[in-house]
Amino acid sequence: MRTNKILVCIDFHDQSLAALHQCYDISRFLKAEVVLLYVIESSDILSKFFSTDIEKAKGEVKKRLDQLIEEECADSGLNFTYVIKSGKASDSIIETAKEINARFIIMGKNGSTSGIKKFLGSNTTKVISESDFPVISIKGSHSIGYKNIVLPLDLSKSTKEKVASAISFSKFFGSHIHLVSVHNQGIIYQTTNLFKRIKKIEKVFRSNGIECTHKFFKRNDKADYEYVLEYSKEVNADLIMVMTHQEGRVRDYYIGAFAHHVINGSEIPVLSLTPTIPMEKESMIEALVDPFNLF
Repeated sequence: MRTNKILVCIDFHDQSLAALHQCYDISRFLKAEVVLLYVIESSDILSKFFSTDIEKAKGEVKKRLDQLIEEECADSGLNFTYVIKSGKASDSIIETAKEINARFIIMGKNGSTSGIKKFLGSNTTKVISESDFPVISIKGSHSIGYKNIVLPLDLSKSTKEKVASAISFSKFFGSHIHLVSVHNQGIIYQTTNLFKRIKKIEKVFRSNGIECTHKFFKRNDKADYEYVLEYSKEVNADLIMVMTHQEGRVRDYYIGAFAHHVINGSEIPVLSLTPTIPMEKESMIEALVDPFNLF
């Protein structure tokens, strides 16, 4: 059973601070404690910010985390603790998430490698591909809240997991769900199994009092993820939900190509989910779904 803790990766740079601020609404959503994680890597010890002694470096990080919580988090009304580790960032994030049995991992990502080594690029990919926990990856700064959520859909059985998560988010944040799908040219979309499934999913959302619209694109000269990213900007999305593992390849250090491109290319926060709802039997979700034990 998940604890009521969210793990937020901190490196004191702007991107991780954006991730910190983004976690506030999620924390209230789950009534969860926020656990900040700083990982001291070999590059940190050699940087101008820290001494060459690991214990002294940990002491300096502790002072900065105490100051961060006092100055940045005091008005949030949330509970904060922190963990300081030394080692490889991605391994430490996954290890700490397991230790606290996190509900979510929240981490910033960008392309810079200057200064203190950041939680970015390869670290983000490794954490998402190897973690059993949902990961929200954030690039840039964003408004707080999740009023518009984009849900890409296909015929995989793990669709149930995305729908369940979207229902829980929507009930708390009052979100509008934007379903999006891409299909081949030369077929009548309304006769496909995907269209029939989406109509059922729309019914599930509406039976839960959730606003839901559906946009479909005919596959042309772009990859599927490009349609999703462009549509997400068009509807001013606050969050994109993707499944990171394809059917039959669960938790095997693999991210599907579609999810990988969305995570890397999105300027909008992306929630990466791994399937936890049993997939042996395909059935539509009942009217009230509560994967986060909120209702």
